[in-house]
Amino acid sequence: MVLGKEENGVYFLVMRFSLFIALFIGEWQRLTNINIVGSDKSLSPTISANNLVYIGVTGVIAVLAAIFLPSIFAGFIPPQYILFAVAVGLCLILRDSFQSLLLVNNHMVRYGITFVLWGSLFLILDSIFLLVFNLGINSVIIALVISTAAAALWALFSSIAVNGISFKPSLGVFGRSGKMGLRAAVAVTGMFFMINVHPFVLKSLEGFAVVGVFAVCFRLFQLFQRGSDITGTVLYSNVARNGEKSSYGLTMKVFRNLLFFSVVFAVTGGVLGKYLIIIISDASYLDAYIPLLIMFPGIVFINAGTVLNGLYWGRGYPYKTIISSYVAGIIGLTLDLLLIPKYGIKGVAISFSFASFLWFSYMVGVFRVDSNYRLREILLPDYGDFVQIFNKIKTFRP
Repeated sequence: MVLGKEENGVYFLVMRFSLFIALFIGEWQRLTNINIVGSDKSLSPTISANNLVYIGVTGVIAVLAAIFLPSIFAGFIPPQYILFAVAVGLCLILRDSFQSLLLVNNHMVRYGITFVLWGSLFLILDSIFLLVFNLGINSVIIALVISTAAAALWALFSSIAVNGISFKPSLGVFGRSGKMGLRAAVAVTGMFFMINVHPFVLKSLEGFAVVGVFAVCFRLFQLFQRGSDITGTVLYSNVARNGEKSSYGLTMKVFRNLLFFSVVFAVTGGVLGKYLIIIISDASYLDAYIPLLIMFPGIVFINAGTVLNGLYWGRGYPYKTIISSYVAGIIGLTLDLLLIPKYGIKGVAISFSFASFLWFSYMVGVFRVDSNYRLREILLPDYGDFVQIFNKIKTFRP
């Protein structure tokens, strides 16, 4: 609302690059924490110690690379923000690593507060820096660092308080994490590549200002995706603790209902899209509306497909599902290069939705073969599902 389109584009890419650092270096750790502790909760203190050692070592390496080898990162974001992006990425790794221990040990309130603290503090600092003092893009990046660090410290000390911590890291346990983590890292990188390749190609071909417009579409995508992210994370934790048959049945129910509600939200978002754009930015960004409409099918496919992805991640990251995100990402990259010069931001939206559709179709096909459920059972919600949902709502106790 306050920054110009070019500055919004810069912030958007800094944030995406920070997420890439967190995913590439640390997401495997978060996921394997869930797998290992899900089968043996007594390992939580040892995993905590391993987390701190790993983050400390990789953090030193990443900071030194940002200081002495900035050219490695300069093609993605402006050089003056490289060290800040690395700091945010490392804080995200710390946050997510200890959040995973809160999740798998069912400390859901503490787990949720981490997100609330992060978002609320970022909003408050942005409001002070931008609306009160009229500072600018640099203050937004600083606010991002502060809020992410605060959320990371909350997750760290909350986990230590309820799960404990050992002062003796274990190479044996770390070896178990590393063996599983290699596949996890490849899987996570593939998903990031498939979803995030588009804005970086757009920046190379059209510049930061156009990315600032696309960022509005992407933020609405993230808003819609939040429910599926939470659902997929909780499902992943459940799958890591339970048998294959029950995991397939639960995944089918979650998937078909999330698909249904994603379609409902997408239709609603299409009708109210212009108002949503004005709410999260201003009227000067209304040229994002048509690209947003084109992206909505892809948003639905990503939202629902994430659930199936969570199932297979919880079952050991089979290569048949890992490779699909890379193939979809390469197709999306190719379409970006072909469509952006002619259609601009609309070309990115077309590429996003088409690549997402191909990935979604493949994931559904793999799940249908593995689970032996009929396509109708997988894709269409059942009346009993709604009865169960409403009964859960009526009997809900926080």
